[in-house]
Amino acid sequence: MTLSHANPNAYTRAHWAKSDRQNPGRIHLLEHHLADVGACMEALLSQPTIRGRLARAAGRDDIDEATAARLAAFAALHDIGKVNMGFQTQIWQAEDWQGARRPRGWGRGHTRDIVPVLNYDDRETADWFFDALGFEELLEWDADAGETTCGLFVATLSHHGEPLNLEGGRQRNPSMWRAYGGLDPKACVERISGLARAWFPAAFATDAVPLPSAPAFQHMFLGLCTLADWLGSNEAFFPFRDAPQDDYIATARSRAKRVVREIGLDIADQRDGFADTPDFADLFNLSPNTIQPNAIQRAAYDVPLDEPLAIIESETGSGKTEAALWRFARLYDAGRVDGLYFALPTRAAAKQIYERVNLFRKRLFTAADAPKPVLAVPGYIRFGDIKGERELQPYKVWWDSDAIDHRRWAAESAKRFLAAQIAVGTIDQAMMAALKVRHSHMRAACLARNLLVVDEVHASDAYMRRILEALLDAHIGAGGYALLMSATLGSDARHRLLTRSRMSAADAPNMDDAVKAAYPSIATVGEGIRPASENDRLKRVLMKARPAMQDFDQTAQLALQAARASAKTLVIRNTVRNAIATQQAIERAAGDDASMLFTCNGTPTLHHSRFAAPDRHMLDAAVEALLGKEALAKGCVVVGTQTLEQSGILNTCRSAIIE
Repeated sequence: MTLSHANPNAYTRAHWAKSDRQNPGRIHLLEHHLADVGACMEALLSQPTIRGRLARAAGRDDIDEATAARLAAFAALHDIGKVNMGFQTQIWQAEDWQGARRPRGWGRGHTRDIVPVLNYDDRETADWFFDALGFEELLEWDADAGETTCGLFVATLSHHGEPLNLEGGRQRNPSMWRAYGGLDPKACVERISGLARAWFPAAFATDAVPLPSAPAFQHMFLGLCTLADWLGSNEAFFPFRDAPQDDYIATARSRAKRVVREIGLDIADQRDGFADTPDFADLFNLSPNTIQPNAIQRAAYDVPLDEPLAIIESETGSGKTEAALWRFARLYDAGRVDGLYFALPTRAAAKQIYERVNLFRKRLFTAADAPKPVLAVPGYIRFGDIKGERELQPYKVWWDSDAIDHRRWAAESAKRFLAAQIAVGTIDQAMMAALKVRHSHMRAACLARNLLVVDEVHASDAYMRRILEALLDAHIGAGGYALLMSATLGSDARHRLLTRSRMSAADAPNMDDAVKAAYPSIATVGEGIRPASENDRLKRVLMKARPAMQDFDQTAQLALQAARASAKTLVIRNTVRNAIATQQAIERAAGDDASMLFTCNGTPTLHHSRFAAPDRHMLDAAVEALLGKEALAKGCVVVGTQTLEQSGILNTCRSAIIE
């Protein structure tokens, strides 16, 4: 049956949740969508790592079956606000009103519009709404007079990415919650309440353990509820159905298990097919001379598995990236983590490390269903070896491969980056899990199951480091694992990151302790600072300070002098304006000899953040080709801003001029 928008009476007992704007007349019934999302929550909670992290956030060893069923039942109520007539009538056509005007004051949403009901500002509606929902029975699910139940219910309704503002709902309007045009909101709520009880009977057991009340648990539940709604709204797995189906929950459960598996959140089969962790030579066989792990890599590998946080301090280029990936392989093999998020300070650095991680995962996972990394940088759409392009049609991505792999779903939206099993991106994508921004709860819930690696921690200022401390508090507090890497972190920063907000002024390391601290080293909470042997490398760096910041011509002469001596030379300026002025001075000084200038598609240019995304892609590739580790040894000059300073490119240069 296809419901006609021309006859509102056709909607009797058929409240809708999803409609097809491209094809009016196609709807997905509300009760079916609620079953989809409840089943997705149930499927998510069946994943051992997700379930374990949620239990840890609750202060428990595990999530019992009754609690899991109650959380799934809450998720099945996430869109209960859609029963209101303001929402239901928004897809009706003008002829549906038979010449009458649409009632004034009706909203068109289902979250803010329900706030007056939750607050009992609209007492007339609240009285029948909570009675029809059977909320009195739900209030008995906790041990604190219903406060936890109310908190989780509000979290459920906050699934659009941010907590409901209980002070900022729409104006009270009881009329939109009354029967109208053949639809009865009260009757629909009663039906949904009955269905939820039939779908999740374990939730209503009278001898169940009370719901956890920890705020961290509620935050993670909100993140999982948002994720469940994203999954349950995926029409590729949950096609629209506009006719009631009494046994639809069985269909929803089957589809939920499939979507969780095919999107890469259920990795049981992958683990079953995983062999032992390959040795270092097989994972990182770059050349015959570098197949054995060095001291810092061996020290990182030896960090006990029960240490949730480790900090590697060693010079740039000493192999910290391989140490981190080897640590991930060991944690994955032991079942401690499901995946990896590798966070870098810049887009350019993320793009470089992505290629290395992509090669690493091919050696670690040899089965056909091996995970593929996502490049978590807005503007780039990468999944393994394939690329995507955003189409004009909303939310659509065209991939340069005909093979269907639903795991690339996480690459198609920045909000979903952290849902990928393996992702390489910028640090801000992870930090947004600890900030009051939209979808932070979903980011944190997805990140919790993976190893968080943060490179170039020394590049963080005090503001970013405080955010990182909060992120680590939540991530490790939920049982997650993290690895931080730095070349020059500093003793105070190291101590703060290891202890985070628990450090007092008296606990801070003094100067003598800081001077005596080993370098290179591995630091953990349990073992403190453990020295690592030197890596048999000798690197000399000569620094000179020149008062020539605004003398662009002098800067140009210095850069060209170094390039003529066969040095790869990088000039980094603090602002785009200064970078452009420096580039112009270098082009003037070079005259007809442009052979040492950085070019992209034959045009001399520079690198900064204000280029359009397609141009940035080309510039990144051109810089990598000229200055990367595999580049030919020849003198050249590249001008840029901080977009290149922390990219790893600096380590390959023999000469650098930094403002």
